[in-house]
Amino acid sequence: MKRHLNTSYRLVWNHITGTLVVASELARSRGKRAGVAVALSLAAVTSVPALAADTVVQAGETVNDGTLTNHDNQIVFGTANGMTISTGLELGPDSEENTGGQWIQNGGIAGNTTVTTNGRQVVLEGGTASDTVIRDGGGQSLNGLAVNTTLNNRGEQWVHEGGVATGTIINRDGYQSVKSGGLATGTIINTGAEGGPDSDNSYTGQKVQGTAESTTINKNGRQIILFSGIARDTLIYAGGDQSVHGRALNTTLNGGYQYVHKDGLALNTVINEGGWQVVKAGGAVGNTTINQNGELRVHAGGEATAVTQNTGGALVTSTAATVTGINRLGAFSVVEGKADNVVLENGGRLDVLTGHTATNTRVDDGGTLDVRNGGTATTVSMGNGGVLLADSGAAVSGTRSDGKAFSIGGGQADALMLEKGSSFTLNAGDTATDTTVNGGLFTARGGTLAGTTTLNNGAILTLSGKTVNNDTLTIREGDALLQGGSLTGNGSVEKSGSGTLTVSNTTLTQKAVNLNEGTLTLNDSTVTTDVIAQRGTALKLTGSTVLNGAIDPTNVTLASGATWNIPDNATVQSVVDDLSHAGQIHFTSTRTGKFVPATLKVKNLNGQNGTISLRVRPDMAQNNADRLVIDGGRATGKTILNLVNAGNSASGLATSGKGIQVVEAINGATTEEGAFVQGNKLQAGAFNYSLNRDSDESWYLRSENAYRAEVPLYASMLTQTMDYDRIVAGSRSHQTGVNGENNSVRLSIQGGHLGHDNNGGIARGATPESSGSYGFVRLEGDLMRTEVAGM
Repeated sequence: MKRHLNTSYRLVWNHITGTLVVASELARSRGKRAGVAVALSLAAVTSVPALAADTVVQAGETVNDGTLTNHDNQIVFGTANGMTISTGLELGPDSEENTGGQWIQNGGIAGNTTVTTNGRQVVLEGGTASDTVIRDGGGQSLNGLAVNTTLNNRGEQWVHEGGVATGTIINRDGYQSVKSGGLATGTIINTGAEGGPDSDNSYTGQKVQGTAESTTINKNGRQIILFSGIARDTLIYAGGDQSVHGRALNTTLNGGYQYVHKDGLALNTVINEGGWQVVKAGGAVGNTTINQNGELRVHAGGEATAVTQNTGGALVTSTAATVTGINRLGAFSVVEGKADNVVLENGGRLDVLTGHTATNTRVDDGGTLDVRNGGTATTVSMGNGGVLLADSGAAVSGTRSDGKAFSIGGGQADALMLEKGSSFTLNAGDTATDTTVNGGLFTARGGTLAGTTTLNNGAILTLSGKTVNNDTLTIREGDALLQGGSLTGNGSVEKSGSGTLTVSNTTLTQKAVNLNEGTLTLNDSTVTTDVIAQRGTALKLTGSTVLNGAIDPTNVTLASGATWNIPDNATVQSVVDDLSHAGQIHFTSTRTGKFVPATLKVKNLNGQNGTISLRVRPDMAQNNADRLVIDGGRATGKTILNLVNAGNSASGLATSGKGIQVVEAINGATTEEGAFVQGNKLQAGAFNYSLNRDSDESWYLRSENAYRAEVPLYASMLTQTMDYDRIVAGSRSHQTGVNGENNSVRLSIQGGHLGHDNNGGIARGATPESSGSYGFVRLEGDLMRTEVAGM
């Protein structure tokens, strides 16, 4: 049976059955009736059997409890309490094709009703429903009055024209639709925004095409105001939001969010702590008040007029928006690409776009001024904690937080101070002079660093391409990171303070690195310079780092994969306090001519299977090897010594005394047994050289008393070759004596033993003792035979 929302019911005497039946009639405009249709399917008032289980609660009558199922109808002119309704929505929510459910007529009252799956309660004009609970897909269609309705899991309330819903509570996945001409007051919304702020949850929460007043939106709650909708006096708490496509008046944001979309209008919004008002392109707001820790965001193409920005309130916008109002400096404006007298603090931000301008901008703690390439900002006042974002293609001038003037323009940046969160990009071919980075980001895409560049307190210097530093790069406080690209030039790097400077994925070539305090970490970098350090500092080589230069003096850690090349032309001698060594150390030479050995002095060496490559000249009697010196400390663990013959490998001298010293222990230093092992064989001339630890804790290379295995073979080869030649010659002489016409193929088998006694040995220049056996099978044939006449 089709039920229209404007249907009313009355009792009619049926002459055929002799009973009273309920007749329905459809109300038209101005109260005129189109006619009366006898509802034969409704239950008779008397006990005469009817075609359906429909009941009527007469005016003045009270019915308590009961259940409606299977398209049953209850027509309420009186009072119905405690009913459970599970029918009426089988054909879809709020559809006139549905039949069944509870119908509350003019003057009828329903209280404490439960509407469950597929259930429907219809409150007609003049009817009242109170304390209804709607859940699990049930619904309430309202042309009358509904008080204190609760919408739980998929419970829905549809407020039609003339309908009033007061005190509705919308819980998780509940939904209230206020249609054109409908009114909802005092609604509490706890659902609709579970997908995040301004997300598309269109069938939970509250949707307003009519009017919503005094709504409270809690965490996860959402109110959507459609084009024809109006919302007044809305209170929004943290985690709740309001999406405005129509009009929103007198909204208070206590941590909640208001999003004003295209063609939407919000007036008299108050933004308190944690609240956001977001004005999107085509949206407009007026008379907004931003209090401390509140935020107004105006997107490009959005408009905000008559704004009051109180101290601590944040304005986030760009020169592509329109914003006017007052702040603590007086009147301010952002109109047609020009910003004037803007205050940025506590999360506020102004983007000055290409070709646009900003004047008299105040950037205080938490505020951000972003001047794009081609943008201009003049008379900028940077406060403590203010953030500046710019590159060398912008034009910016003003004063730093310490009162000093700074400027960017014409490819030149002077005296910039980049606080935490700030960022400056130096373009290729441009110059930055006397830049201070206090926790900010400095990106150099080439260009030149001039004067003193200072990195402090978490500062990052990112290089892209080749950047030149001919002056000083200094780190004074806290940690800093130098990463990427290459830094070249005749300048220096100065590390002070207790923090760590990390050089990562960088090619660094400077005159010197001075490690005065703290730690220097070189990670996956190639560094060509001497590291001049103070005692108590630390140098760490990690990843695949290669350091080409001397170190003097500091504590050094070489991780596996890291390499330290010690050149023989370094300006200082390499001296290390504590060396933890798992990588590779090489003594390298850039000189020609006379061999000049190099020295690495270490107090304490903790070998972790690291290697040290030493150059050795076995063909020299003195000054014939690079040397590792253990000075007053200990050598522990295991270090592998790889020996490189830097002389003539065909010439080697027998060692005398203790041998060739490669590890020297001085000033009471000790070396553990096994602290050093020889990593490769060293051979020169007739000798092998092996590594030995002596009683003085030093380590030496000594020539072995036995000759190398191949030396006797070399000495006897001449004699054995002559013996072999005699054998072959005799064999050939024998073969040529064979005669016969058909001897085109010949086979010979021969074997024997050769030997020589020791006749004084190599030392006397005689043939050494040797013995050898030989055997061979030889098959010969004539390739061509020619008969010569007369032969």
